[in-house]
Amino acid sequence: MTERVRPKDELEDLKKHWGAFRISLVISATLIIAMWGLIIRGGEPPPLRTAPVVERPTVLLFLIDTAITRYAHYEKRGYPERLSDLHPKYVPLRQDELSCLERFSYSPDPAEGYRLGLIDRSTGNVSIILSPQGIVYMLQSDWES
Repeated sequence: MTERVRPKDELEDLKKHWGAFRISLVISATLIIAMWGLIIRGGEPPPLRTAPVVERPTVLLFLIDTAITRYAHYEKRGYPERLSDLHPKYVPLRQDELSCLERFSYSPDPAEGYRLGLIDRSTGNVSIILSPQGIVYMLQSDWES
């Protein structure tokens, strides 16, 4: 059994010729590597502070609502037990601004997922309640502003 010896011209043709299979194999491998790089890199960072959200409790309410959703998505443990679990990875607040989280009532709810409410300081009542389904309750005074 003797092996066939290929001439040099035939070997050069094999090296130069890239078929559709090899091209698609290289493109697929590149896309898979890029996709794994994005998966391993992790979740998205919290939004940058471009507005004074601490002075506006309604804006901070929706920022915290979004942070709760991102926490549930990226941490894979469900919703947080306390709002302080969101700091610093999901809520971009400084240490001296953490006291503003006391304006909110938060409770994990087995039926709905969670209930996040904004407590009105003057009356002590909850004026707006958010859940994963959207706004649950809102006072008439909040509709006007």
